[in-house]
Amino acid sequence: MVEQRKQNDRMADQSLAVVEESHQLAEAAKVLVERDAEARREMIAAQTEMTTQLNEQQSVIYTGHEQLEQDRRQIAEQRHREPIVAAVIQNFGLIVAGLLPLVVAVFVIRQMQSQEPDHAAVAELLVLELTSQQPRFLQALAWQSEAAERHDDPRMFDADLEDDSDEEAAENSRGEPPF
Repeated sequence: MVEQRKQNDRMADQSLAVVEESHQLAEAAKVLVERDAEARREMIAAQTEMTTQLNEQQSVIYTGHEQLEQDRRQIAEQRHREPIVAAVIQNFGLIVAGLLPLVVAVFVIRQMQSQEPDHAAVAELLVLELTSQQPRFLQALAWQSEAAERHDDPRMFDADLEDDSDEEAAENSRGEPPF
């Protein structure tokens, strides 16, 4: 019996040890489940934060893309508008250039009809200058326009004018009238 008791005591100790280990195992499982739950919450929070950051970055990229598209449209409109404006300005300049001689002609005709002798003399001189084959006073302007067409250096105008004044002085010394 003593031996039976010892065996029973050992079995009871072993049963208590098994129960104790079962409690420890259950406690460890509970801690593991809690840590797993905490890890999942942290993972969900991190994923939510990453999703928020990604959405913000995509929003910034989308806004930049919209701004770029708007700039592209504005440039396309300018490219379409600028040649039209340039053509209008050019045509306006041609119209003004075409009307200017008519305005001068009307002015000269009115001055010729004027009763004052000075105005009539100036008007007659202008008519002769405009209609002559070799104008004397407007010759410098003709040279300047020719040089501008050839894209010459503007300093050449001064030299041409000085040469003309020398030629006119020589003609005046010979007694020829300037017109």
